[in-house]
Amino acid sequence: MVESGIFYSTLLDPLLQSLRRSVAAHINQGDRIIDIACGTGAQLFELADWAGSLTGVDLSESMIRYAIKAAQKRKVPNAGFYVGDATDLSGFYGQRFDVAILSLALHQFDPGLRGAVLSEIQKVADRIVVLDYAVPLPRNYMGVASRVAEFMAGRNHNGNFRSYTEAGGLMSILPENGFLIQNIETVGKGAFQVVVAQRSADN
Repeated sequence: MVESGIFYSTLLDPLLQSLRRSVAAHINQGDRIIDIACGTGAQLFELADWAGSLTGVDLSESMIRYAIKAAQKRKVPNAGFYVGDATDLSGFYGQRFDVAILSLALHQFDPGLRGAVLSEIQKVADRIVVLDYAVPLPRNYMGVASRVAEFMAGRNHNGNFRSYTEAGGLMSILPENGFLIQNIETVGKGAFQVVVAQRSADN
């Protein structure tokens, strides 16, 4: 998995710009947001002008260092970035966020950890906006490119991606872990979905 914030922001962030705008369309003005596996913070910066507060969490120290510097350079005073594990958000239990964002991250998690990540998110936010691969992927160039990218990311990463697709993707994983799907948008030539879901009353 790529860890360098500079590499990621230079090569990958520009390619994901349109997808981030699709996520941003589902965020309300003034929302207090927590972005899980936030990477370089690019998704939160897309929301800086109308969000109430921006909190980014990522396991990679290099990504968080880059995000902090980027926030200072962009003069984004309402953003905070923290090194943290998505399976343990206890440092944020005292806060309550209007929405959690999980962008192109769920397919990367070990299948044994997906449930823990979603359970932790429910402890800090009632609503979630998730961007990830559509299942099945389309048989167009975006679908092929996505499969190749996941294969090239390495054996473990590709194994987690395959487990994600075999589990049925967002349409199965979210309901199985206590979320009620409210809205589905297919983007990126059919290769991705933006799903808005609410924590169920039973959780």
